[in-house]
Amino acid sequence: MPLPWKQGQVPVMLAPMQGLTNRALRHVYAGSVRPDVLFTEFVRVRPRAKKLVAQSDFTEALAEEANIPLVVQVIGSAEEGVVEATRELVERGVRHINVNMGCPFGRMTSILAGGGMFRSPQTVEPLLRELRSLVPGSLSVKTRLGLDDERQLFDILPAFENAGIDFLVVHSRTVKQKYKGEANHSISHELVARTSLPLIANGDIRTASQATSVLKQTGASGLMLGRGAIADPWLFERIRGNVDECPSVAVRKRELASHLSLLLDGYSEIFCGEAQIMSKLRETFAHFREPELRRWGRKLSKRKLLSGVAEMLAEARG
Repeated sequence: MPLPWKQGQVPVMLAPMQGLTNRALRHVYAGSVRPDVLFTEFVRVRPRAKKLVAQSDFTEALAEEANIPLVVQVIGSAEEGVVEATRELVERGVRHINVNMGCPFGRMTSILAGGGMFRSPQTVEPLLRELRSLVPGSLSVKTRLGLDDERQLFDILPAFENAGIDFLVVHSRTVKQKYKGEANHSISHELVARTSLPLIANGDIRTASQATSVLKQTGASGLMLGRGAIADPWLFERIRGNVDECPSVAVRKRELASHLSLLLDGYSEIFCGEAQIMSKLRETFAHFREPELRRWGRKLSKRKLLSGVAEMLAEARG
């Protein structure tokens, strides 16, 4: 099956992040920094609803960007309708599917979905085999190292291989860690040596030098950027060597102001009301890391009207 990147390429992907990587944000990144692969937020399977997949999720799943492959992430168990939901997505035109086996939040750790699938590893291969028979393009898994044991994933590797998935994305933390501590990429290095599957390394990649280090340490086939790319959208281009790797905070602020202005326009088109748009913007502000930018983000967050945010962004752009 075709991978969603070119042969010989070391892809740098934008991670699926719930509440963040909606179609408006993906469109902004596609227009400015062009990740090699884009992922949707996970499609929610609703087994007790009238329709398994909400129309809003179909809208997201079909919002492709020109010349950038879109991978649609699903989450759920066979018992809760994820196979039927995937069939519907494929019938609507979706080609690439990713299964979330690592979500560390909410009920996804208590049912056989997300990180909870580590509780019943015997369910993994049958589910993926069913999905493999449906998906016309690539089938992949995004997961963590284990529930609370960093070596648990080694026991599930054969299930991934036997089911015929095309690549594996590994966030090098356990489910129980959530986002605490540091990603342990030495485990990803061991995983690369143990599987023939292309492995995409994910976790704590916030600078170009960290990206180079993780690729060298792990031998991974590519990288996935999450929180680091929300804090610094130009991280993709820094990794490629197309822009300054270590710009000043003043330059970073101007870059972010331009990016956020585009994001504000995009959010105004797809979300309803200033409160919802501000809530989405605050999720981005919360990822700023440098002290000066964090203070600026807090000031932006305190603005009650979008016009006030727009004024601050215009001022920062110069």
